[in-house]
Amino acid sequence: MKNRFKINPILKKEMVVGSRSMKMSWAIMAVSGILTSMVVFVLLITGVTSSYGGGYNYQSLVVLFPVLGCTECGLLSLMVPVITSGSISGERERQTLDIMLTTPISPFSIVLGKLWSAMMIVMMYMIASIPVMAIAFILGGLSWWNLLGLFVMLLYLGIYVGSVGIFCSSIVKKSIAATILTIVIGIGIIIGTALIYYIGYISVNAYYMSTGNASINDYLGPIPVFLFNPYSPIFDFMVRAISNSSIYDIVVSANSGALFSVIYRFWIPISMGINLLISYGFLKMAAARINGKVKRR
Repeated sequence: MKNRFKINPILKKEMVVGSRSMKMSWAIMAVSGILTSMVVFVLLITGVTSSYGGGYNYQSLVVLFPVLGCTECGLLSLMVPVITSGSISGERERQTLDIMLTTPISPFSIVLGKLWSAMMIVMMYMIASIPVMAIAFILGGLSWWNLLGLFVMLLYLGIYVGSVGIFCSSIVKKSIAATILTIVIGIGIIIGTALIYYIGYISVNAYYMSTGNASINDYLGPIPVFLFNPYSPIFDFMVRAISNSSIYDIVVSANSGALFSVIYRFWIPISMGINLLISYGFLKMAAARINGKVKRR
């Protein structure tokens, strides 16, 4: 008997519906246009002549990769909440959620299908941006492994933001409110980790200064708290891509990495693993929310 590849029915439905809409085409054109504008902007501001008289200083174009990478991460952080925040609340507004819940599909499969459909759209954006991103490697002198690594980072970020958006969509009735709540949670995570770091840095250094055991420059603060910041592995990846340093080198050079040296050395996989587990938790809570709705009925 011939084996068939089983696809999530929710993912299949979302792909069929999305392929019939022009919104994706317009969105891809907008993303490509923004990235192209950033390339032109960087070329203009770095268009300085070399010290040997005439010619373009191509060494300055190494900044093209982090600029395009950060721009695409920012666009992804704004687009994915819009896509996923209406995944459950949109079905509720169209009065199709009850019909979906009567099918044999489990609530977690529904949530997972919604997430993978959003990831398919993210992959379409990334594929469409390859010609523009390739400019950073032709002119900036970076390798194609950097492009592959950037795409892995974008998929990771899309999964994290998408899981938060689906969770917000499951607890809020309106799609607009879910989008706003997703963005607020994302900003809250960034500000929260920075605030915890700042409080720890000030507290420990105040103790050091009062006891006279060390100067204020001997302690960089509770850096491991940024492991819970979804953007910290992207920052470490960008530093590694454009230079020979990393978070590990920065911490060790300040003589503050003895205690957590292993964490700093493998910052990217550890931070990504922690945040992907958090994403899984958001998906499970969204599925539990939907399942609770079924049980109440």
